[in-house]
Amino acid sequence: MPTDRTEPVLPYTRATAHAAGWQWRIPLQHRTGNGVVYASRYMDDDAAEALVLSRLDAAPTAAPRRLSFTAGRRDAMWAGNVVAIGLSGGFLEPLESTSIHLIQQGISKLFALFPDRGFSPVERDEYNRQMADNYRSIRDFIILHYHATARDDSPFWNHVRTMDVPDSLTRKIDLFRQKGRIFRYEDELFAMPSWVAVLLGQGIEPVGYDPIADALDEERLLPAIRQMRSATAAAVATLPQHGAVLARTVGFTQPAGVQPPCPSG
Repeated sequence: MPTDRTEPVLPYTRATAHAAGWQWRIPLQHRTGNGVVYASRYMDDDAAEALVLSRLDAAPTAAPRRLSFTAGRRDAMWAGNVVAIGLSGGFLEPLESTSIHLIQQGISKLFALFPDRGFSPVERDEYNRQMADNYRSIRDFIILHYHATARDDSPFWNHVRTMDVPDSLTRKIDLFRQKGRIFRYEDELFAMPSWVAVLLGQGIEPVGYDPIADALDEERLLPAIRQMRSATAAAVATLPQHGAVLARTVGFTQPAGVQPPCPSG
């Protein structure tokens, strides 16, 4: 459900959990996008619509739209002389906004394995394997957001916290719990900082640490970290607000009377 733009324009999407899923708020140049994602087993359509309407922070510009999807992917993205790319091949859910990435992956891998008139099964099978790996790694990362929760105030969160998860995700969680290790396989989308942010953010902390850390000189390491923190803070203090940057780069119009101060002022 779109609403009027609010000020100041924030440079990030806000995702907020609710009893049966989560809600998004996406600031754009001329409007703000709002929506709720919910499991129909735990919340009906009318309750979801009431929820999104109750959490708006600006006037609506259109009526709510109801969308539904079944999460998953095709067994084979490439069959015969047909290749399913984007939503025709599968959809997980919008939490990490991965649809454009999967479209790009589908196109680039098709270029890399483009067939001749022979349509070799070897090339087709490799395409399907690589795309399945892409979906699998994204699936695991999205499931982590739900499964690694301590929230127990609704049937939905109790279900996702205690549900069985893929072995590949269990392995990643167990490795991190031991010594904070994260491994990125092949060309999976999410890198180490993303996994660490969700694991630590959801309260999964390592019980040990990599022995290599003992080789670091604390007397040199701690001042270096403090210097990095100070340099970052100094850089942030000089940056304009998001709306001011948009105004300079894409002709974004600031409302009358809205000034673009630095975060420090």
